[in-house]
Amino acid sequence: MKKLLLTAYGFSTDKIKRAALGLLNIEHSSKACIISTSRPKEKEKHPQMQQIRNDLLEFRLDQVDFLDVEFENANKLYDYDLIFLNGGYPFYLLHFLKKSGADYILKDISRTGVPVFGLSAGSIVMGPSIEYLQYLYPEENQFNDTDLTGLYLTSTTIFPHFKEMLTRDADIDKKLTSYENTTGIKITRLNNDQALSCHCKNKVLIS
Repeated sequence: MKKLLLTAYGFSTDKIKRAALGLLNIEHSSKACIISTSRPKEKEKHPQMQQIRNDLLEFRLDQVDFLDVEFENANKLYDYDLIFLNGGYPFYLLHFLKKSGADYILKDISRTGVPVFGLSAGSIVMGPSIEYLQYLYPEENQFNDTDLTGLYLTSTTIFPHFKEMLTRDADIDKKLTSYENTTGIKITRLNNDQALSCHCKNKVLIS
């Protein structure tokens, strides 16, 4: 029974916080892990990651740790009651999730009902593929990976920060629509104040 929360910008609204709490079982001692793998290094020191940690602690979780699967044993993920996938660079994150075996571990533990939350890149890699990013930003695929299959925890492909990205690239919606028309793959646009909750087979847009 999967419990997923795909966010563009973390727990940015009270509605998203309530949705997160609804997916948690905090009647017992609970530990959360933030997968901090990204570039530059020491991502856990980034103010946004510290904010996520503080938010999780406010949810009355007893312990919130960081884990960088590029350098640490991904099997440690089995010790936690909640996994949070950080933001950053989707190609980089997915590369090391696969190299470390964390991709299989996350699939395994999500099937047991352990909630898996994501922020931006973390939400993107939870979907079926990041191929559309190869279409949009091929220069970011620094490892030249050809297998761009995601974790496939959900069948939904998301593009985060949509409204915000329009201020940087006025044609981004046209590019996404062109990709959708060519491939038949629908891309769900998420703004920074939105999230997608996936519980069992139900998907709810939080806005």
